[in-house]
Amino acid sequence: MNEPRRIAAETLAPVDLVDRVLALTAGLTEIVARETALLRDRAQDEVAALQPEKIRLANEYAMDVQAIRTRKELVDRAPAERVSRLKSAMIELDRALALNTEALDAAKSVSEGLIRMVADAMSERVAPSLGYGRNAAPAARRASNPAGAGSLTLDSRV
Repeated sequence: MNEPRRIAAETLAPVDLVDRVLALTAGLTEIVARETALLRDRAQDEVAALQPEKIRLANEYAMDVQAIRTRKELVDRAPAERVSRLKSAMIELDRALALNTEALDAAKSVSEGLIRMVADAMSERVAPSLGYGRNAAPAARRASNPAGAGSLTLDSRV
């Protein structure tokens, strides 16, 4: 399904550009808030389903904000009331993103902890017994995994 072609920020009337960025900001704030709630509810499948729309909104938002930063005159003639609403919406987006970052960090921490526990448990299962067995002979290796140790690697990158 083809999306309608996006109109460049530079070609929009100031009021239309402000309205578009306001709509993108509101949409992004709403999806980030939903993602945060889903992260707290540990609903990973539903979080994953939000990502395509979140990425689309974030990319469009970033393009428009960059255009405005580069050429402030794009919104100079927009009504002050609308620009003020946009600024308020951007502050609200920043708050939602801060909460989202906290939730993502917590989910990452929990996931890394679980992976470490599994890796530690696997290492313990295949570790040799230390000490001596009967008749002062070195203790034999535990045979909990006769095929050999499993491999598990923790990568701390996000």
